[in-house]
Amino acid sequence: MLRQYSVIIPLLALLLLAAVRPAFSQTGNVKSAREVIMMLDKGKYTEVISRFDSTMTKAAPEGRLRTIWTSLIDQTGKLRQELGDTAFRYGGYDIVIVTCKFEKSELDVKVVFDKNSKVAGLFFAPHVETNKESGSGGASPSDSLKSAPYVSKDVSFENEKARVTLAGTLTLPDSPGPFPAVVLIAGSGPNDRNETVAGHKLFLALADYLTRHGIAVLRYDKRGVGKSTGSYASATTTDFASDALTALNYLTTLRQIDHKEIGLVGHSEGGIIAPIVADESPDVAFVVLMGGPGVPGFKIILSQLALIDRAVGLSDSTVNAALVVEKKLLHVIMTEKDSAKAAVRLRRILETEVKQTTGEADASISQLLSPWYTSFLAYDPVPALRKVKCPVLALWGSKDLQVPPAENMPALEKALKSGGNKDFKVVDIPGLNHLFQDAKTGSPLEYGSIKESISPRALEVVTKWILKETRSKGR
Repeated sequence: MLRQYSVIIPLLALLLLAAVRPAFSQTGNVKSAREVIMMLDKGKYTEVISRFDSTMTKAAPEGRLRTIWTSLIDQTGKLRQELGDTAFRYGGYDIVIVTCKFEKSELDVKVVFDKNSKVAGLFFAPHVETNKESGSGGASPSDSLKSAPYVSKDVSFENEKARVTLAGTLTLPDSPGPFPAVVLIAGSGPNDRNETVAGHKLFLALADYLTRHGIAVLRYDKRGVGKSTGSYASATTTDFASDALTALNYLTTLRQIDHKEIGLVGHSEGGIIAPIVADESPDVAFVVLMGGPGVPGFKIILSQLALIDRAVGLSDSTVNAALVVEKKLLHVIMTEKDSAKAAVRLRRILETEVKQTTGEADASISQLLSPWYTSFLAYDPVPALRKVKCPVLALWGSKDLQVPPAENMPALEKALKSGGNKDFKVVDIPGLNHLFQDAKTGSPLEYGSIKESISPRALEVVTKWILKETRSKGR
């Protein structure tokens, strides 16, 4: 959730790549990007550094570059082949993304080139399938469910206030209804209805398991993603909450659904959205929060930075130095209300302390001052959690480095208690990461190398709790 994983500074100039990508166009640096990767694989670090600009040369000297690459290989296995590449121009820079197959995972290696074709940034992240905006076609998201022992159909519903049409998949048990039902609410990022991350289709697996156990499931593409209309780029958490409420209201119109037994299952940022919707609608019978935040967004960002960087072997001094700069940036974003003045202050930090070029700073500021990011940093989930009176199941993986349970679990539990909720359960499942997979370190770099999409242990906890709530209380 939230912060893309980078192992080489400058980080902030690359954050925008995780959000909205400009139209693709081929550049002349694709060959150079592939050569950089092959030189890393062969341990030719001096040759790689010879291609760096001055900022990268200072940020990643040979010793650090070697540590980063060897740590990466320890987690993903050896590089096997380069699968494909994509290139485009942004803010005066050429961005080349090379998808690489390692023994245990597929990663996107992003290489940023300046106007002199020097490497100005290097970025590693789990491979994520690119989602096209504004009603793009492609294979039906429900294709892999056609042989399942239940009904699966593609549906659409309108968020009239936002003038957005949301497209999704509804799965129904193949037996007489009406059925208890859930709306699946995805985490941050341009997620499709299956919440596809690092090749895993989390919501497809979750919907399949729940429906096989008698629970109807609605999952949908975020606005501006897949077959849903609207703009993802300009949307905030509040907008996504409006879409989730629309999905809930759609279920209340269906005769196959037990209208008194409709719940919400939110993963990651979806764990922020679900309480907002539950507070707005009396139709929410229960809520499941999977890796949901219990503290404000700025605390999540700082925790992620430290935990993920340490998980890949960066030294405490390097991590602490990054935290100092990150705190300065977040302070400006959260205290300076004038966006023009905020941009000036951010630029000063980025250019003097992070040693970013003008183009890099421009890209960083665009992301740091985006509507979603500024609202997320300031958002405190506690007030909404205090208002939730329906039953709540909140669960985390003990190795979650993106929404760490040590920080978020007690805060969320305290909020529910202080609000007078008498029916909630908090669970920390040993050995699972943010995607609820069995993991070694919890690092996002492991996501693609793990075979399971969701651990059976997590599926069982969620399903048993929902069935208990819907069958034993007779609401």
